[in-house]
Amino acid sequence: MDRPIAYDKLAREDRFIRMRARRVGELRVEQGLPPFPDLASRESIKERVHGIMVGELQAMEGTGRTVYDFPDTPWEFTLDMARQVWDESRHVEIYIRLLEHLDGYVGEFPETTILWRCACAEDAAARVAGVNRGLEGLACDVFNQLIHIARKIGDPVLEHAVDFVLADEITHVRMGSKWLNALTEGDPERRKRAIEFQESIDERFNLGGLRREGDHEEVPISIATEARRLAGFTDEEIARLIKTTQRSPVY
Repeated sequence: MDRPIAYDKLAREDRFIRMRARRVGELRVEQGLPPFPDLASRESIKERVHGIMVGELQAMEGTGRTVYDFPDTPWEFTLDMARQVWDESRHVEIYIRLLEHLDGYVGEFPETTILWRCACAEDAAARVAGVNRGLEGLACDVFNQLIHIARKIGDPVLEHAVDFVLADEITHVRMGSKWLNALTEGDPERRKRAIEFQESIDERFNLGGLRREGDHEEVPISIATEARRLAGFTDEEIARLIKTTQRSPVY
Protein backbone atom coordinates (compact mmCIF):
# COMPACT_ATOMS: atom_id res chain seq x y z
CA MET A 1 0.00 0.00 0.00
CA ASP A 2 1.21 3.53 -0.74
CA ARG A 3 2.10 5.83 2.12
CA PRO A 4 -1.09 7.13 3.80
CA ILE A 5 -2.17 10.66 2.97
CA ALA A 6 -0.61 13.04 5.51
CA TYR A 7 -3.24 14.76 7.63
CA ASP A 8 -1.53 18.13 7.21
CA LYS A 9 -2.03 17.85 3.44
CA LEU A 10 -5.83 17.84 3.64
CA ALA A 11 -7.35 20.56 1.48
CA ARG A 12 -8.81 23.37 3.56
CA GLU A 13 -10.10 26.89 3.02
CA ASP A 14 -8.44 29.80 4.80
CA ARG A 15 -11.26 29.96 7.33
CA PHE A 16 -10.08 26.68 8.89
CA ILE A 17 -7.46 27.03 11.62
CA ARG A 18 -5.68 23.74 12.33
CA MET A 19 -4.39 23.05 15.84
CA ARG A 20 -3.39 19.98 17.85
CA ALA A 21 -6.13 18.76 20.21
CA ARG A 22 -3.89 18.99 23.26
CA ARG A 23 -3.07 22.63 22.48
CA VAL A 24 -6.77 23.48 22.13
CA GLY A 25 -7.36 22.04 25.61
CA GLU A 26 -4.41 24.00 27.03
CA LEU A 27 -5.72 27.26 25.57
CA ARG A 28 -9.15 26.63 27.08
CA VAL A 29 -7.59 26.04 30.52
CA GLU A 30 -5.51 29.23 30.17
CA GLN A 31 -8.78 31.10 29.57
CA GLY A 32 -10.31 29.64 32.72
CA LEU A 33 -12.50 27.17 30.81
CA PRO A 34 -12.74 23.37 31.13
CA PRO A 35 -10.51 21.52 28.60
CA PHE A 36 -13.62 20.26 26.77
CA PRO A 37 -16.92 22.09 26.09
CA ASP A 38 -19.13 21.21 29.07
CA LEU A 39 -22.46 22.02 27.33
CA ALA A 40 -23.40 24.25 30.26
CA SER A 41 -24.10 27.21 27.97
CA ARG A 42 -25.27 27.88 24.42
CA GLU A 43 -21.72 29.02 23.58
CA SER A 44 -20.26 25.69 24.69
CA ILE A 45 -22.96 23.84 22.74
CA LYS A 46 -21.97 25.83 19.67
CA GLU A 47 -18.32 24.86 20.19
CA ARG A 48 -19.32 21.19 20.49
CA VAL A 49 -21.38 21.42 17.28
CA HIS A 50 -18.42 23.02 15.49
CA GLY A 51 -16.19 20.17 16.66
CA ILE A 52 -18.72 17.62 15.42
CA MET A 53 -18.92 19.38 12.03
CA VAL A 54 -15.14 19.08 11.71
CA GLY A 55 -15.37 15.44 12.76
CA GLU A 56 -18.00 14.75 10.09
CA LEU A 57 -15.80 16.42 7.48
CA GLN A 58 -12.85 14.22 8.44
CA ALA A 59 -15.15 11.17 8.55
CA MET A 60 -16.21 11.92 4.96
CA GLU A 61 -12.57 12.20 3.90
CA GLY A 62 -11.52 9.16 5.90
CA THR A 63 -14.23 6.91 4.52
CA GLY A 64 -13.42 8.08 1.01
CA ARG A 65 -9.85 7.10 1.73
CA THR A 66 -11.06 3.65 2.83
CA VAL A 67 -12.72 3.21 -0.57
CA TYR A 68 -9.41 4.12 -2.23
CA ASP A 69 -7.04 2.24 0.09
CA PHE A 70 -8.58 -1.23 -0.23
CA PRO A 71 -9.36 -1.97 -3.90
CA ASP A 72 -9.09 -5.74 -3.34
CA THR A 73 -11.91 -5.98 -0.80
CA PRO A 74 -15.33 -7.32 -1.88
CA TRP A 75 -17.44 -5.01 -4.04
CA GLU A 76 -20.11 -4.96 -1.32
CA PHE A 77 -17.53 -3.52 1.11
CA THR A 78 -16.68 -0.72 -1.32
CA LEU A 79 -20.38 -0.01 -1.84
CA ASP A 80 -21.05 0.23 1.91
CA MET A 81 -18.11 2.60 2.37
CA ALA A 82 -19.25 4.74 -0.58
CA ARG A 83 -22.72 4.95 0.95
CA GLN A 84 -21.11 6.10 4.18
CA VAL A 85 -19.19 8.85 2.35
CA TRP A 86 -22.56 10.13 1.11
CA ASP A 87 -23.98 10.00 4.64
CA GLU A 88 -21.02 11.91 6.06
CA SER A 89 -21.34 14.61 3.39
CA ARG A 90 -24.98 15.13 4.43
CA HIS A 91 -23.89 15.30 8.06
CA VAL A 92 -21.41 18.08 7.26
CA GLU A 93 -24.23 20.07 5.65
CA ILE A 94 -26.52 19.45 8.62
CA TYR A 95 -23.97 20.62 11.17
CA ILE A 96 -23.10 23.71 9.13
CA ARG A 97 -26.82 24.58 9.25
CA LEU A 98 -26.88 23.87 12.99
CA LEU A 99 -23.93 26.23 13.46
CA GLU A 100 -25.93 28.93 11.69
CA HIS A 101 -28.91 28.09 13.91
CA LEU A 102 -26.65 28.67 16.93
CA ASP A 103 -25.29 31.94 15.46
CA GLY A 104 -21.95 30.33 14.71
CA TYR A 105 -19.84 29.88 11.59
CA VAL A 106 -17.26 27.52 10.10
CA GLY A 107 -13.79 28.39 11.40
CA GLU A 108 -15.01 30.02 14.62
CA PHE A 109 -13.09 27.37 16.57
CA PRO A 110 -9.87 25.51 15.64
CA GLU A 111 -9.90 22.25 13.70
CA THR A 112 -8.00 19.33 15.18
CA THR A 113 -7.00 16.34 13.06
CA ILE A 114 -6.80 13.64 15.72
CA LEU A 115 -9.78 11.80 14.20
CA TRP A 116 -8.05 11.62 10.84
CA ARG A 117 -4.77 10.48 12.38
CA CYS A 118 -6.57 7.73 14.29
CA ALA A 119 -8.06 6.36 11.06
CA CYS A 120 -4.75 5.25 9.60
CA ALA A 121 -4.87 1.47 10.08
CA GLU A 122 -3.42 -0.23 7.00
CA ASP A 123 -5.61 -3.33 7.29
CA ALA A 124 -9.25 -3.12 6.17
CA ALA A 125 -10.52 -5.10 9.17
CA ALA A 126 -8.68 -2.85 11.62
CA ARG A 127 -9.88 0.22 9.73
CA VAL A 128 -13.58 -0.64 10.10
CA ALA A 129 -13.03 -1.77 13.69
CA GLY A 130 -11.31 1.47 14.67
CA VAL A 131 -13.34 3.88 12.55
CA ASN A 132 -16.82 2.35 12.33
CA ARG A 133 -16.97 0.57 15.66
CA GLY A 134 -14.64 2.93 17.53
CA LEU A 135 -15.03 6.48 16.21
CA GLU A 136 -18.59 6.10 14.88
CA GLY A 137 -19.45 4.45 18.19
CA LEU A 138 -18.00 7.49 19.95
CA ALA A 139 -20.30 9.63 17.79
CA CYS A 140 -23.28 7.64 19.09
CA ASP A 141 -22.27 8.53 22.66
CA VAL A 142 -21.68 12.22 21.89
CA PHE A 143 -24.84 12.64 19.80
CA ASN A 144 -27.01 10.82 22.32
CA GLN A 145 -25.78 13.24 25.00
CA LEU A 146 -26.35 16.26 22.74
CA ILE A 147 -29.94 15.15 22.07
CA HIS A 148 -30.48 15.03 25.84
CA ILE A 149 -29.06 18.56 26.21
CA ALA A 150 -31.22 19.84 23.34
CA ARG A 151 -34.34 18.51 25.04
CA LYS A 152 -33.22 20.02 28.32
CA ILE A 153 -32.80 23.53 26.89
CA GLY A 154 -35.89 23.25 24.66
CA ASP A 155 -34.23 23.37 21.23
CA PRO A 156 -36.26 21.07 18.93
CA VAL A 157 -34.20 22.00 15.84
CA LEU A 158 -30.99 20.79 17.47
CA GLU A 159 -32.72 17.74 18.95
CA HIS A 160 -34.29 16.46 15.73
CA ALA A 161 -31.29 17.22 13.51
CA VAL A 162 -28.88 15.34 15.77
CA ASP A 163 -31.36 12.48 16.20
CA PHE A 164 -31.52 12.18 12.39
CA VAL A 165 -27.73 11.92 12.17
CA LEU A 166 -27.59 9.45 15.08
CA ALA A 167 -29.68 6.98 13.07
CA ASP A 168 -26.99 7.03 10.36
CA GLU A 169 -24.21 6.57 12.91
CA ILE A 170 -25.88 3.45 14.29
CA THR A 171 -25.98 2.08 10.74
CA HIS A 172 -22.26 2.86 10.29
CA VAL A 173 -21.37 1.02 13.49
CA ARG A 174 -23.46 -1.94 12.35
CA MET A 175 -21.61 -1.95 9.01
CA GLY A 176 -18.33 -1.98 10.92
CA SER A 177 -19.42 -5.04 12.89
CA LYS A 178 -20.58 -6.78 9.72
CA TRP A 179 -17.32 -6.23 7.87
CA LEU A 180 -15.12 -6.95 10.88
CA ASN A 181 -16.76 -10.37 11.06
CA ALA A 182 -16.63 -10.96 7.30
CA LEU A 183 -13.03 -9.85 6.78
CA THR A 184 -11.65 -11.86 9.72
CA GLU A 185 -13.67 -15.04 9.20
CA GLY A 186 -11.32 -17.96 9.76
CA ASP A 187 -8.48 -15.66 10.85
CA PRO A 188 -8.62 -15.18 14.63
CA GLU A 189 -5.24 -13.42 14.76
CA ARG A 190 -6.38 -10.77 12.29
CA ARG A 191 -9.56 -10.27 14.31
CA LYS A 192 -7.53 -9.96 17.52
CA ARG A 193 -5.33 -7.26 15.99
CA ALA A 194 -8.38 -5.39 14.68
CA ILE A 195 -10.09 -5.45 18.09
CA GLU A 196 -6.89 -4.27 19.76
CA PHE A 197 -6.76 -1.33 17.36
CA GLN A 198 -10.39 -0.51 18.13
CA GLU A 199 -9.71 -0.62 21.86
CA SER A 200 -6.74 1.73 21.43
CA ILE A 201 -9.15 4.20 19.80
CA ASP A 202 -11.73 3.75 22.56
CA GLU A 203 -9.05 4.31 25.20
CA ARG A 204 -7.69 7.43 23.51
CA PHE A 205 -11.14 8.93 23.16
CA ASN A 206 -12.28 8.65 26.72
CA LEU A 207 -12.17 12.47 26.50
CA GLY A 208 -10.14 13.00 29.63
CA GLY A 209 -12.39 10.68 31.61
CA LEU A 210 -15.58 12.50 30.53
CA ARG A 211 -16.94 9.53 28.56
CA ARG A 212 -18.00 6.74 30.86
CA GLU A 213 -20.93 4.68 32.05
CA GLY A 214 -23.77 6.49 33.82
CA ASP A 215 -26.94 8.51 33.55
CA HIS A 216 -27.01 11.66 31.38
CA GLU A 217 -27.45 13.80 34.49
CA GLU A 218 -24.51 12.17 36.26
CA VAL A 219 -21.71 12.00 33.67
CA PRO A 220 -20.63 14.48 30.96
CA ILE A 221 -20.82 11.92 28.11
CA SER A 222 -22.70 8.73 28.85
CA ILE A 223 -21.89 5.60 26.84
CA ALA A 224 -24.96 5.02 24.68
CA THR A 225 -25.54 1.37 25.50
CA GLU A 226 -28.92 1.11 23.77
CA ALA A 227 -27.63 2.69 20.56
CA ARG A 228 -24.72 0.25 20.60
CA ARG A 229 -27.05 -2.71 21.05
CA LEU A 230 -29.03 -1.48 18.04
CA ALA A 231 -25.71 -1.35 16.18
CA GLY A 232 -24.96 -4.98 16.97
CA PHE A 233 -22.73 -4.71 20.06
CA THR A 234 -23.12 -7.57 22.52
CA ASP A 235 -23.40 -6.91 26.26
CA GLU A 236 -19.91 -8.40 26.61
CA GLU A 237 -18.52 -5.91 24.07
CA ILE A 238 -20.24 -3.02 25.85
CA ALA A 239 -18.79 -4.13 29.19
CA ARG A 240 -15.32 -4.31 27.60
CA LEU A 241 -15.79 -0.82 26.14
CA ILE A 242 -16.71 0.57 29.56
CA LYS A 243 -13.60 -1.01 31.03
CA THR A 244 -11.43 0.29 28.17
CA THR A 245 -12.56 3.92 28.58
CA GLN A 246 -11.53 3.76 32.25
CA ARG A 247 -7.91 2.86 31.51
CA SER A 248 -6.53 6.36 31.04
CA PRO A 249 -7.68 9.82 32.16
CA VAL A 250 -5.70 11.48 29.35
CA TYR A 251 -7.17 12.53 26.00
